Amino acid sequence: MTDRLSCYGRRAIQIVAFAAVFGLGACDKHPGPIAQPLDLSNLPKHYDTLSIGASTLNYSPWYIHQWGLESPEGSGVAGAGPNVSPVRADGKPSGGGGDMCCSDIPSVWQPDLKLTVRWLVDKKQDGKTRGDWYKAENVRIPKYGKIMGGLWMIFLPGDRVRIMVADGQKGDANDPGIRPADNDPYIAQGVVDREWNRFNRDGGNRQ
Repeated sequence: MTDRLSCYGRRAIQIVAFAAVFGLGACDKHPGPIAQPLDLSNLPKHYDTLSIGASTLNYSPWYIHQWGLESPEGSGVAGAGPNVSPVRADGKPSGGGGDMCCSDIPSVWQPDLKLTVRWLVDKKQDGKTRGDWYKAENVRIPKYGKIMGGLWMIFLPGDRVRIMVADGQKGDANDPGIRPADNDPYIAQGVVDREWNRFNRDGGNRQ
């Protein structure tokens, strides 16, 4: 009888030990949520920004009521500018002059920063409508230095746009006195912003 109980006891211990080892193996194969690494790759990047004035140059034949720029939500980069007349008869751009406060841009140039620019342009110029919204996405800013004289939004024929931050270097990519070349890699193509135009026609107001 004692031997039989002893046998049952040894078997019970073996079963308990086997269950414990199996349970540990199961935990290794199926870790809980806490053991999973957090994916932070999709969080927006926030920049240390500096507020500077914004000016506009218009080489296009259209009247522009207003414009704005935005970046991924949470980055802190944003800006806007006032209306500007069409290009002058002598080919010189309209605009310039005093800047408008303020646009917030990174205090140090960021090569990975891509912006969306929207502008309200009147191509009919009939005095009855304000025109249509256009947008350009993935707009990059040329590299600028530590001295920042203001942000410039430049509108070009063909619904194109370019941003620059004047840094005092004459004759380079950040000189608002020089018209950007047509093959400038920082020129972005704009398209009709159907979402914003539809929103405004339905009675909304993004202006």
